[in-house]
Amino acid sequence: MSGPSPMRPIVLSAVSKRFGGNVVLNGLRLEFEPGTITALTGPNGVGKTTVARILLGLERPDAGTLAGLDGITTAAVFQEDRLCSHLDGLANVRLVLAHERRDDAASELARVGLEGGNVLKPVSELSGGQRRRVAIARALAVRADLVILDEPFTGLDADSKPMVMAYVRERLEGRTAVLITHDPSEAEFLGARVVRLRKGPGLVV
Repeated sequence: MSGPSPMRPIVLSAVSKRFGGNVVLNGLRLEFEPGTITALTGPNGVGKTTVARILLGLERPDAGTLAGLDGITTAAVFQEDRLCSHLDGLANVRLVLAHERRDDAASELARVGLEGGNVLKPVSELSGGQRRRVAIARALAVRADLVILDEPFTGLDADSKPMVMAYVRERLEGRTAVLITHDPSEAEFLGARVVRLRKGPGLVV
């Protein structure tokens, strides 16, 4: 498995974004160093998911600049699983793998505790926690340069969460990642720098 391509810091400078009359980001400056994990925390509505969507190119800021994103590959675990519901778990993971790595799908799913008949069921028949594990394995099975994880462990039961968190920590080694979470223990487990966003100009670190 080849490593990610060389990266420069990803820098958001004076980034602002509004939706209608609601100002979500106001002059935000934020820097993500290559190979590090940053946890974005803060109350609902302060723009954590908006930052993630801007980094993924799904939203454009109304003002400000972004640097360091040219030519990098990205992967994401969204708040919604965004799986192909008619396909089984194996097929969902294989969608993102190169042909010569398609056989790796089963081992990736096993690492998050999905084996046997569960990986052959359409994901629409899986529990919410099982679907979450498929979504995480699919996002991390490829060596993207930048990984966005938006509340990735939501819906996991107490038995499976430690295994999945250990898998995520291993797969993120050496990569740049952004974790959105309300749980400080998740940020601590992944060794993340914590940035707390707030309403109004700037941010609180």
